[in-house]
Amino acid sequence: MLNRFRFLIINIVLLLALFGSQWGRGIENARVQRADFLSKLPLAYLNWKFTDVAIPADELQILEPDASVIREYTSPDGGSAAELAVIAGHKKRSIHTPGFCMAGGGWEKLWERSMEMPVGGRTILVTRSLMSREGQQVMATYFFTDGDYCTDDLVQFQGMQMMKRFRSEIPLGALVRILVPVRSDPRIAEQISSDFAAATVPPVLASLRNTHLHVY
Repeated sequence: MLNRFRFLIINIVLLLALFGSQWGRGIENARVQRADFLSKLPLAYLNWKFTDVAIPADELQILEPDASVIREYTSPDGGSAAELAVIAGHKKRSIHTPGFCMAGGGWEKLWERSMEMPVGGRTILVTRSLMSREGQQVMATYFFTDGDYCTDDLVQFQGMQMMKRFRSEIPLGALVRILVPVRSDPRIAEQISSDFAAATVPPVLASLRNTHLHVY
């Protein structure tokens, strides 16, 4: 009996897959009301001064983020620095691996590892790597999040976002990246990275959780 209807079953499965794909692309290409919610966050770290940095126009055109912030921090004595970048959006291309961009900028990866990092009373998975370029070194830490779910695995995060598209949800996600220049000992840069994340990341997660994009 089943053999008689196997072609019908296959066609139904293919039609459902096609419908789901078209529906997901409709949400992917939807125009949304863009709230500049990230740049308004204080995101203070100790008594360090900070300035916002504009994303180059060509990168904005490629990524099409719904919200973003790049903020550079400097300690009062100028001996330490950090950079926080959050790129958030509902399009697949908005969420990208920063290692690719940094490699394109001439940075060489010396080592990389996945690790657990305590943030806001919870532990999240992040990727941390030591990068080098023309005698300079920087400690890079990054992960992907929707404000609740956090992972350093881009494929896994995209799968979770795809499931939201199938549920007719607009999947707001973000790349969070922290850069800390290595002045002398890389272990000091690692400690600053973790302390900096503990102070600045929780407000970012809360803002992502409480922000809802609407199609118009």
